[in-house]
Amino acid sequence: MKVSVYEAKSKLSQMINAALDGEEVVITRNGKETVKLVPATNGDKRDSWIGMWKGQIKIHESFYDPLDDETFAYFNGNAETFLDKVMKEDQGGGEGQE
Repeated sequence: MKVSVYEAKSKLSQMINAALDGEEVVITRNGKETVKLVPATNGDKRDSWIGMWKGQIKIHESFYDPLDDETFAYFNGNAETFLDKVMKEDQGGGEGQE
């Protein structure tokens, strides 16, 4: 739907309904497209992304297998990291040096 500014003043309600129904609504000034009337989003973008990857992602069957003890220790904070080892060496290994 294309309407002039003059015409838009009297047809605003119709134009809003058309835009909400998915129709492209354009307001023209001096014969040139000036403004497009589009529905406002409600700010909740969840509707647009929920399910967008449905059928496109496959989870490997081993995903649900139990983790080995070493890997599990990293997840629960009990693993000795590289930094832990370095700190231990610095604290214990520097006694005999000057």
